[in-house]
Amino acid sequence: MASPLAVVDTRFCVPRTLPLTLTMSLTLGGAVTDASGAAVLRVDAPLFGFLHRFVLAGVAGRPILSIQKKARHACLASLKFSLSGRPAANSAFRGDSRDARDLLFTARRSPIFQVRTQMGVFLAPNTAWQGAACGFTMKCSYLDRSCDVYLGKSSTKIAQVRRQFSAAGVLLGKEKFSVTVFPNVDYVFIAALVVHRDPSR
Repeated sequence: MASPLAVVDTRFCVPRTLPLTLTMSLTLGGAVTDASGAAVLRVDAPLFGFLHRFVLAGVAGRPILSIQKKARHACLASLKFSLSGRPAANSAFRGDSRDARDLLFTARRSPIFQVRTQMGVFLAPNTAWQGAACGFTMKCSYLDRSCDVYLGKSSTKIAQVRRQFSAAGVLLGKEKFSVTVFPNVDYVFIAALVVHRDPSR
């Protein structure tokens, strides 16, 4: 991007391609590190898993963005989709807020029974159910091994995500993602999308 593409803040846009690694645990949260292994962000998981709320914070622990996820249990998700005709949407708020005035965006994932999934991202004040055009689209391959983030419905790619599978990670309930953020794109926003799209969270 020629100019900063900020959703959270322009200070999270850097004028170069930014390789990051996001590591997540089912119960202990996780971290985002740069190419040198230095911590960039931390992901705080809820004390109780059923709360489905995660916080992206700076290294010092100050909340930057909070993510409220809807339950993704298969039976509940299928029932909700069949009754309403649409899957549940997740929401992201500035800081540790839950106030609608601090809403940054909502994200709606396509039905879980599709082979290839997509996630539409709607910037506030638009929401996933107002019929507005999405601001960003995340397109994922089979089993979500790779995902690409695009500007709106265009072919302009702004980030890519690759899931790293390992037997040890599966046994320990940990997941690892290689994330490439394109120049001048808000990397906190991209990290939030990775947490949003993970169906196990």
